[in-house]
Amino acid sequence: MAITEAHKKGNKKWDSENMLTISCRLRKEQVMKFRSIAEKQGQTANQMIKQFVLDTIERDRANEK
Repeated sequence: MAITEAHKKGNKKWDSENMLTISCRLRKEQVMKFRSIAEKQGQTANQMIKQFVLDTIERDRANEK
């Protein structure tokens, strides 16, 4: 089932109000190596970076207790 234009518009509005993007610049060879490592683990580079961020936040919460 295709997503309607209204649904797309709603998703875009929600994303703009609730989501941000983190980025960093790395040398091409570093990015390619990281992507290769992620692929070997059955993940994307984005999945690995996102999981790192979430794990870091969780560790920080645990340390605050």
